[in-house]
Order: sequence, then C-alpha cells, then structure tokens
Amino acid sequence: MTTRKPEQQSPINRRTLIKSAGAASALAASFQSGAVSAATSPAGRAILDLYQESDDVLVVAVDGSPSDLDPHSAYDYRSVMSILGAYEGLIGLVEDKTDEFEGLVAESWEANDDLSIWTFNIRPGIVFHDGTPVDAEAVRLNFERFLTMGLGPVGVLTRFVEDLTQITAPDASTLVFDLGKPQPLFESAIASTYGPLIVNAALLRDQHDTDGDWGHFWAQTNATGCGSGPYRIVRFDPGDELEMEAFEDYWRGWEGPHFRRIIIRTVTENETRRQLLERGEADIVDSLTYEAIAELEQNPDITTLTQFVTRNDYFAFAVAGPLESPEARQAMCYAFPYEETIQGVYNGRVRQSRGGVGEVIRGFNPATYQYQTDLEKARELFAAAGVAAGTTLTLAVETGIEQPKIIGQLYQANLAQLDINLEILQLDTGAMTSTVYGDAPVEERPNMMAWFWWPDYNDSWNHLYPQITCESGGSAGSNAGFYCNEEVDRLMLVARDAVDEETYLDAMAQVQQIISEQDPPAVYYAEIPWNVQFRRQIQGVFVNPINIGTYNFWSMSRSAE
Repeated sequence: MTTRKPEQQSPINRRTLIKSAGAASALAASFQSGAVSAATSPAGRAILDLYQESDDVLVVAVDGSPSDLDPHSAYDYRSVMSILGAYEGLIGLVEDKTDEFEGLVAESWEANDDLSIWTFNIRPGIVFHDGTPVDAEAVRLNFERFLTMGLGPVGVLTRFVEDLTQITAPDASTLVFDLGKPQPLFESAIASTYGPLIVNAALLRDQHDTDGDWGHFWAQTNATGCGSGPYRIVRFDPGDELEMEAFEDYWRGWEGPHFRRIIIRTVTENETRRQLLERGEADIVDSLTYEAIAELEQNPDITTLTQFVTRNDYFAFAVAGPLESPEARQAMCYAFPYEETIQGVYNGRVRQSRGGVGEVIRGFNPATYQYQTDLEKARELFAAAGVAAGTTLTLAVETGIEQPKIIGQLYQANLAQLDINLEILQLDTGAMTSTVYGDAPVEERPNMMAWFWWPDYNDSWNHLYPQITCESGGSAGSNAGFYCNEEVDRLMLVARDAVDEETYLDAMAQVQQIISEQDPPAVYYAEIPWNVQFRRQIQGVFVNPINIGTYNFWSMSRSAE
C-alpha cells in the first residue's frame, strides 16, 4: 500500500454539498409563510404532473444538493446517492448487510489461498450507457483513471494497490488484482460506494478531457454515456434538482415493478420536506428533526425506518490559537452538554460516542475513555492551557441541519458559565464544504466545525484515517482542524500493516484512547441512528450501516395500497 498524499484537484468532497439551493430555500420560505404550496409552485406542478402521468416516478426530498457526479472524486453521501443510480462497482453489499456481497459488474470473483490475488470475472453482455461494452480492459482503464487522478476517495484503493501494474486484464472477461501480500479486507474495500465504481474512462478521456484531467471537470456535472447502472442522469441543476430515467439495456432488466424515473429535489428547510412527504409530493425524506420524526411515527401513511449505523457526529477542533493545546481541547470536551444533547436534542434516540468510532465498526474499543460534563474540570484545564476569560471561539454549522445549531446553543450556554464566548456561524453547504476541505490555513478556520463521518468500508482504521492523520488535513481528507499526533500516526501504520487480528485491535484501541482522552482532535458526542421516512406504498427501502443515506433505486417500487 502507498501512504502518499493524494494530489487533490477539487475541493468537492464527501458528505456535504456544493451549495445551498437558492430556489429551494425561496420555495421553503414561501411554504412557511403560506404564500405558495408545493402544488402551485412551478417545481411542485412539474412533479405533480409526473405523478399524474405515472406511478413509476420516485421523488426524494433531501436537505442538500449533490455536489459532484464523478464517482472518482465524489466523497459526500448526497452525491453518492445520485451516482449509485447511474454507476455500479464490481461487487456491492447486499441490502442492509455489512459482510455479505453480491456481484454487480463482476459476475463472480475469487481469491487465492493467502488472499493476495483477487480475480474478478466480468459479467458478459454488460454495456455503458453509450452502448460500448464493459469488458475487463474498460474496467482496468477505469481504475487507471481513479488512481491517476488521486482525488477524494482514492485511499480506498491505494491502501491495497501501490502501482497500476498490479491491476491486469489478461482477457476480455478477467480482471486481476495482484496485491503482493494477504489482504483480507480487499473484498470489503472494492465493494465501497466511495471511489471504486466503474466509469466509461475511455469516453471521458477521449471526448471530455481538459488538460489531462480525464474528463473530471466535465464529469462533475455530467454523466451522459458514462455509467452502466440502471438509470441515466438526464438533468442536473445543482442546488435544485437531479433527474434520472431508466436505462433500457441495464443488465438486470426491467421485468416486474420498478421506478422508471427518479427525481431528487434539494429542499433545505426541514419543515418543508416534512410537508412534502405528508402531502404525497415527496416519497422519501431524511434528516428531519427528532420532534418531527416522533410526530410522523403516528401518521399511518408514513413509515419510519431507524437503525444504528457507523455514523459519528462531532465538533472538529482547529488545532491552533486558543485550542492549540491538548489541555484546551480537553477542557472543551468537559464543557460539552452531553446529557442535554442526547436527551434534549435527540430525545434519547442516540448514544454517546467513544473515541469517534461506532460500536458496529470492526476495531471499536468499548474501553475507550468517555467524557462527562464537568464544568469545574473544564475551568481548571482552561487555566492550565492559558485560555483567558473573555476568549471568543467560533463554531461553524451547516444550514438545513438543525441539530448541530441547537447543540451549539447548549454548548454556548455552558461555555458562558466559564467566561468563554461562543459564536455560531451558519454556513451554506458550499461554504461548509470549502471550510472543511479547502486549503485555508488552520489559523483562518473556525475554532470548531460541526461534522459527521462514517467509514468507506467496515474498518475502524479506514474510518479514522482521513479524520486524524497528519497527512489528511484540508483537501487531502476530512481532518478539518489539521490535527497531527505522531504517536497516533505510528499506531495507525501498525494497524494498517498488522499481520494478525490481535496487533490490529491493540493498535486501534490505543488510537481511540489517545484521541478521546489524551489529545482530542474533536469533541465526539453522538452515534446517530439513520432515520428515513417514506410513504407507506414505497417498497424496497433499507438502511445499510456502511452505505448510509443511499438507496437501491432499481429494487424499489410503489405498491397499489
């Protein structure tokens, strides 16, 4: 595996979006004021017209827009939700399972005895949306593009592949990964929805290349001819709507009930998304407030699906200025309102984090130190760190996501008792993305940034690597505060290269203890279950603990009842 820093060419990354939806925000304001209804707005009329034409249209209302349609750079779940309609990987996870796989572009696959060589047999007859064959060489070229660009999710593959020569296509139906050493986690990694999806690399290189970018600039907002999945992306208005239609030559076929058209609408206002769902003008929503979820659970027309997943929510610290020292960041952890957050904001539906790793992730250490609110301890640590009374700190939160803002206000009240001022900055999704993943130096960043994370595949090393390693700051990962601890980096290397489970688990346990108690890069406050609300007629919705916030659109349908 290589540990090189990926060469980033775009600030667009995972789990947030390119910009707020100006049109959706205006529409939301109109809904709130009662001046206009979804049925009388232009966007609402268009969607209702589709409903009148057919029941095979699915409308998903989301709190933020897809930001990047290029599977080799997209690293946010709203983008990947859309991408998975048009693109597939070699293999994927089965429904809500974390360790059961199914063939997609690959019909079958196998490893040699020591799991160092993995061979994939490409499904016969599969084609890209422009009609060209998806053969082994096309798939190999796809991975050449992915590795050469070196964007966002490339670490999913570079953990296992150091050189392009390790990927070969000995014939039209066979793709081989020679990893050079046993890699039992490769199957999980290659099934990730972040990165190793199959694109029409020849089309992008030959028709859409700009200055050697493999068509990346074009592919961020276009997908014509590029995928082999069940749907073609036919319209993308960033910040507003994305539309997909059925690809008639999809290898699974279209027998039985399926949605033929998918509409993904950006509606940042929580109450508006709820109203659209209740009126039947949206079929699926998520990211609602817990008060709204509790009320919707009483609605017989709405189904709520709730499941603990691998997501952790946290406020990342900028390791500079007032929060440069471990003592100052420990003080911030002791000052956090844990009980008020869990019971007051989330109605007791979440559980407090330990070391930023979810309980269901491989390598979770249940003995990791867990903070409790202790304002006197926080006061002592602020004094030891030289953080003076009257110091002002800033917390950046994203508009459209209510809970971090409310939590910030509770945090604000606790810190005020310690003579620390907290200013809450509300940023639209594009600004928040740029703040976390941009190249601004740590001194120019907010003191804290509200964020959340889950792994690309089921592994605590993969979960923590982009968040806490020294080389993952700014656009190289999700290390928003430029945290760097040499002992953590050393232990992460031990875990990555561990030859046995005991070594791996011991190294990851030590990492979790350091980042929780001794030198925290963030205040890790909650493991959040994923909540999805949908009209009761919608069939085929499930929550996968790894592939959070995504849907298998092809497997979904609308029942008559």
